[in-house]
Amino acid sequence: MSITSEELNYLIWRYLQETGNEVSALALQEETRVLEFDSKYGKEVPLGTLVELVQKGILYTECDLLVENDGKVKPIDNTYLTQNFNLAQALQVEKEKGPNRLTDGRFALEHENDSAGGKEDSEEDVKSWRTYKGAEEANKPNGFIRTLREVHKLAKIVTCSWNPVIRSVLALGEKDSQARLLHFDDDNATIKNEYELKHPFAPNVVSEKATNEVTCLSWSLNGQDIVTGTENGELRLWNSEGKLKNVLNFHRSPIICIKWNSDSTHFITADVENVTIVWNALTGTALQHFELKAQESATDSLGVDLEWVENDKFIIPGPQGSLAVYQMGENKPIGRLNGHQGPISVLKFNPSNNLLLSASDDHAIRIWRGGSGNSCNCFLGHSQSIVSADWIDDDKVVSASMDGTVRLWSVVDNSLLAMSMTDGVPVFSGKLSKDRTKYAVGLMDGQITVYDVQAPPEKRGSTNLSASIDPLPLHGTFQSPKDGDSSFDLSWCYDNDKLAVAYSIGDGAIISM
Repeated sequence: MSITSEELNYLIWRYLQETGNEVSALALQEETRVLEFDSKYGKEVPLGTLVELVQKGILYTECDLLVENDGKVKPIDNTYLTQNFNLAQALQVEKEKGPNRLTDGRFALEHENDSAGGKEDSEEDVKSWRTYKGAEEANKPNGFIRTLREVHKLAKIVTCSWNPVIRSVLALGEKDSQARLLHFDDDNATIKNEYELKHPFAPNVVSEKATNEVTCLSWSLNGQDIVTGTENGELRLWNSEGKLKNVLNFHRSPIICIKWNSDSTHFITADVENVTIVWNALTGTALQHFELKAQESATDSLGVDLEWVENDKFIIPGPQGSLAVYQMGENKPIGRLNGHQGPISVLKFNPSNNLLLSASDDHAIRIWRGGSGNSCNCFLGHSQSIVSADWIDDDKVVSASMDGTVRLWSVVDNSLLAMSMTDGVPVFSGKLSKDRTKYAVGLMDGQITVYDVQAPPEKRGSTNLSASIDPLPLHGTFQSPKDGDSSFDLSWCYDNDKLAVAYSIGDGAIISM
């Protein structure tokens, strides 16, 4: 009994069609002879044939252990028979039976080393295969994807933010006109103290209900204060113990962004009507007020992010994808960066190399150098809006898009280093850990995927696979139990070992790495 590679391709093609992966099935159809097999044998191959054959293969592998080389049946161990037969166990059996077949680099798991025996590939070929096939398996037991664990259930929240300095303090923004501060114990297992940060209710024209959803949270960089912004435009400044310090009332529409400067003395805020205000955090005074309008429509968004480049210098989105550079105390911009063709989604300044990263709904990421109005790098490749981007170090940048891809770029080489796909599911949120070693993305289907970005796959050199792009190593995944749930916001804790998640339908959660 045998099966050819073409027959196996046909079974895989049928499986992809049966599971609804039509795009993958079409790609396989274009490169193989599956249509010929379908016209001849399609009616004779029942549904689920591939899965059934794999299951029978697993059972055969397990049953093979019960028979001696001379054909005699071994004594039956009832404990062993009650164990679940699965693919991992079957692969382990095959490894023990035929190690020479499994140590040529193509089938070895990430933690396994080469051993002598059989015809070996060249060292370069083996390294290429392991880099290409093993990147997604890094840091996972037995080479399989690690499932992350939920350690604490949160209420229905809109946004979340861990304190950047004080350990185990988490801020939550809720729909019912209030935020909450949770002070956990040292293990983030139980809540020691909880503080309510209440905003007044306000009439909602759409629902005709009194509501004032907390849309934005932002801690000062010293961790002593937090600003909460709501859908009616009100801002409130609190200390880390939940005591109200000031009420700021100049915005008239939902707050979408709050950014503190590096010495925690000032912050800037923006709302959905493109109004930006500079505030003195010590006095609660509005120092400057900017109201920029898109040329196409007065209500079109110019962007959803702001950024400080110095303690008294900041950048806000301008019309037609431009970036306006302002100095505190100056009403007119001191510079303008032109290049993007759509609203700005991300702004990140790297104080180490003095470079600014910007991302836009025009699907492009640009890197800007001080003193120049033109970008020094332009990364193209995403096919939909970029929802998250950040600096890993002075060279590497990671980004995520609603096109379902996470990409790693090199500023020095001006190239794409690695890319991973989320099975076509749009990415709604992304956040880099504080130690810049892990990158978490939240998907439209409620899944959280965490990548290891500190040590991406090395370049393979001149091999058959050199034209391919390496995947980012996977750290683990977590799936929301609610159907139709989407991840709206993510926040890493101080120690980088836990992640807070806000969902669209279900309760928020804290998951452990």
